[in-house]
Amino acid sequence: MEKVFFYSRISSITQNGSRQMENFKKHSQWNPETFYIDKIQGNVPFLERPEASKLYNRMTSVDPGKAEIKIVVDSIDRLGRNLMGILQTIELFNSQKINLQSLKEGFETRINGKENPVSKIVVSVMASIAEMERNRIKERTREGIQLAKAKGKYRGRKVGSKQTDERLLQRHPVIVEKLKKGLTVRDVAAIANKSTATVVKVRKTLVKREAIF
Repeated sequence: MEKVFFYSRISSITQNGSRQMENFKKHSQWNPETFYIDKIQGNVPFLERPEASKLYNRMTSVDPGKAEIKIVVDSIDRLGRNLMGILQTIELFNSQKINLQSLKEGFETRINGKENPVSKIVVSVMASIAEMERNRIKERTREGIQLAKAKGKYRGRKVGSKQTDERLLQRHPVIVEKLKKGLTVRDVAAIANKSTATVVKVRKTLVKREAIF
């Protein structure tokens, strides 16, 4: 048995999403009751979007032993503004054994409950490109810092300064939500695409505030 969900994102309330909707309606398993749409900028991470978060919670609440889960998008660029964001979302779905079908790109990440070897190659290429982009960003950042230091304009973080508990929780709403639901540190790290160290830090803060026990 397969449970299919449809997801769309448009940048603003004034943008028309009718083209994506028409493409979804051509799908053999189209169901408006499993359709979610966010009207939000693409640079917002997938799980921090209101409708995407609801969709993800609904998908992960389905017993995997009773149904295979599929999410259908018109194009993978609906999942993030840049390649790194898109890749993180795909990896999130893979970690939960959720099949991603992209209509425009014409592929699915899982077939008959197993990872699709063709899509695995595509994702691997995407990962390589994303890694190159990360390295370029790091190099530009280093060059910018060196230039700022040479001009005496770079100060960096003040010695002894640290992030407040409130700011930490604000930066990681997905981690907070999942920890409050009782998920393990490892599961939360996989879902939120964060390190276990970050999840542990957030958990300690919540325990200190007696938000979880």
